[in-house]
Amino acid sequence: MRETYYEQIDERVFEAELNNGLKVFIIPKRGFQKTFVTYTTQFGSLDNKFKPHGSDTYVTVPDGVAHFLEHKLFENEEEDLFTAFAEDNAQVNAFTSFDRTSYLFSATDHVERNIKRLLTMVETPYFTKETVDKEKGIIAEEIKMYQEQPGYKLMFNTLKAMYESHPIRVDIAGSVESIYKINKDDLYLCYETFYHPSNMVLFVVGDVDPNHIYQVIANHEDARDKEYQPEIVRDPLIEKSEVNEHFVAESMKLQSPRLMIGFKNEVLKNEPAEQFVKRDLEMTLFFEMIFGEETDFYQSLLNQDLIDETFGYQFVLEPTYSFSLVTSATQQPDTLKTLLLDELELKQGKLNDEEAFNLLKKQFIGEFISGLNSPEYIANQYTKLYFEGVSLFDLLEIVENITLDSVNETSEVCLNLDQVVDSRLEMK
Repeated sequence: MRETYYEQIDERVFEAELNNGLKVFIIPKRGFQKTFVTYTTQFGSLDNKFKPHGSDTYVTVPDGVAHFLEHKLFENEEEDLFTAFAEDNAQVNAFTSFDRTSYLFSATDHVERNIKRLLTMVETPYFTKETVDKEKGIIAEEIKMYQEQPGYKLMFNTLKAMYESHPIRVDIAGSVESIYKINKDDLYLCYETFYHPSNMVLFVVGDVDPNHIYQVIANHEDARDKEYQPEIVRDPLIEKSEVNEHFVAESMKLQSPRLMIGFKNEVLKNEPAEQFVKRDLEMTLFFEMIFGEETDFYQSLLNQDLIDETFGYQFVLEPTYSFSLVTSATQQPDTLKTLLLDELELKQGKLNDEEAFNLLKKQFIGEFISGLNSPEYIANQYTKLYFEGVSLFDLLEIVENITLDSVNETSEVCLNLDQVVDSRLEMK
């Protein structure tokens, strides 16, 4: 194993790549009661078109397969896995996002046994036509539940208006129609392609002996007799720059109408990983300086009853897509939209409050340092940034290199005010 010491934050990372391609990261945290473990594959809802290993031809699988697989890997003929983990003082869970699926547990005891159980669970798929068909009904109900949540509905309505063909426009779980097209062959094909150790990362953080835990993992993986596989060829997901629709509205049972303004930003190409992450952080600071609760603009919107506690904003920067969202429940969507667009046009590339910027930057650094006391935060964020080509513990140095000038420059590069979606939920 390779050991890296980060003196500024007094953290050590032990990492290794096994012969079968699995990447292992272990962070010892003396005195921590809880150990947190994640086992993650770089396979999310966007990956529905790819070339299976050994094939030169793309295949397309139904939307929602990654999420469906997440459900199915908890199925075991011999025991109830949730109960088995609980009996060993561990809580197990999983999630699927646009770009990855992660299986995880937190434990206060029996860490070694729980790691072996997690590895075995994820590495032992079992699908039959009967069990797959049964799961479709369960996931269909989950999809319908999400569709009844105004915030969720509004976001995907916005993304569908924004993107014409990119799978970001599709619910992570798929649709009721798409999941009923999934069969066990689709699941096995995706499993064999994306759940190979070469496409996976195992992360352990807690009061553990790194060498001992590494040996436990290495022995387990050696017994699988898997060979290293080359990188998976995925659909490049090329999308036009223009939005698909500039306006979209839907009626729902609501207490108040909702507005979401979406901006379809240009995809950044050929930038180093550190610069890519730096731009993401800079845009977060940019939006906070414009719309944050401490700003005069936010207080003005609040005093005029144009927004309420549902007001929020988000910037997303990924290799194949980028967008910004600003949203709130409001009785005056037209007025709110005008004010939001005017404020962004006024401030883009022109922020000049050094005092507010420095305060926000210090706040971010403080929250980052505080987050290092949470094994969940470390494991999830380290894995996310690893897939982006950056170490979590390099984030502090990246943030320290951000200036108000660099925030202004990035806001002009990464925010496209010309490609706007006006998305609304209206009251029935």
